[in-house]
Amino acid sequence: MYAYIDGKLTFKNPAFVVVEAGGVGYHINISLNTYSALGDTERCKLYTWLHVKEDAHTLYGFADEGERRLFLHL
Repeated sequence: MYAYIDGKLTFKNPAFVVVEAGGVGYHINISLNTYSALGDTERCKLYTWLHVKEDAHTLYGFADEGERRLFLHL
């Protein structure tokens, strides 16, 4: 549903980030690899995958498309 989200990084920890884009803050789960790749940047672009289940919608973010493809093959 979302190919990527590009915006202001408002919160970051090793498990998830909050990215503000278009006035909306997106809670995006990330890997430690993505956490390391983000560094101390104020803006970021994360390639995303929205996982939809009966009881939850979970947004995952990746530093590059290769990491996202690997995730989808798991």
